[in-house]
Amino acid sequence: MLGWNVGTFEFTSQKILALNYHAHAKLKMRTGGSSGVIGRAQCRSLPEGDGMFFDLTKHDGRNNVRLPVKFRYRSPVIFEFHTTGKRGAAAYSMIWLHHLVDNTVTDINIPIWTTKNGSRLTQNYFTEENVQEHQIAGLEDLQEVGRLQFRCQFKAGTDEDHERFIHDNDSRETYETWDACLAEGVRNQKVTKEMPPKTQELHDQSLTEARDVLKNADPEEQKKWLSRDGADWSGAFSHDPKAYMDSSGRKRAEPGKDKPIHDPYNPSSDDDVDGDSDSDSEDLGLQTGNNAPANGRASEDDGTNGRGSGESKEEEKHRDVANKKSEKRKHRGLLQWKPVRVSSQR
Repeated sequence: MLGWNVGTFEFTSQKILALNYHAHAKLKMRTGGSSGVIGRAQCRSLPEGDGMFFDLTKHDGRNNVRLPVKFRYRSPVIFEFHTTGKRGAAAYSMIWLHHLVDNTVTDINIPIWTTKNGSRLTQNYFTEENVQEHQIAGLEDLQEVGRLQFRCQFKAGTDEDHERFIHDNDSRETYETWDACLAEGVRNQKVTKEMPPKTQELHDQSLTEARDVLKNADPEEQKKWLSRDGADWSGAFSHDPKAYMDSSGRKRAEPGKDKPIHDPYNPSSDDDVDGDSDSDSEDLGLQTGNNAPANGRASEDDGTNGRGSGESKEEEKHRDVANKKSEKRKHRGLLQWKPVRVSSQR
């Protein structure tokens, strides 16, 4: 499995190209839990004359459709081409989301098919490879009429786009919980795979406690068996890789490019501690009211006014909306300054 089951499918390219497809069409997209449309007015011919393209930058980016996904490993993104004078979709194209890696931009080049049995094509797992290898019953008239090309990524985790597709009480409470955690700085906009050092330490302790062999083994042998791949690479190169890492195993210098921060052949095992490491609270990677920024929100980049250097206007807008929701949830804001209404007495 390549990542999260919940996330958002988004385009990272400025255009969606439909090569060798020459019909002005409306592009409808749908996946597990959401749908989107790019109007026929945004479909234009390529200057080379070898197909059409959909411009995603028009109307202040409103054509850049983002599709929230609830069940990533059983959902495709289905593209339907709807033309004038035809009832239903004229052509189909699809990509299955389990082929994408979390938070990784991927170039997509998939076929555009035409068939009379579109429901059979879109409700089953069909790719370009298995269609070419097998003659599928019910899709004998399946024909490739073009290629769909774009860049996209699967953004892991919940975000603001999931609010538009709340349909029951469970999904509403899930989104409100995430929104409250985001406002308090406990969660960030982007999900990362990095594990906090304290959490990694507790995980390693749980592994040794469950295995008597590792519990009584030498510490160096434990590190070898508890590594990600079980291989011991120390001494395999001219310098010991530990010379480029701190005591937590995080890389602090680039081998072959930077100077090692420790002795290259006998690196020190002294802990590199920060000034606030003696505090009573243990760092589990969560931001609470004690270690959150002063503005109450966790910023992805360091900035002097609470806005990171790489933060866009759209992200700043989402922050303002979240802050207003937080004030309403805590009964703060304008209501705390209004005087109490009392009945006049005579």
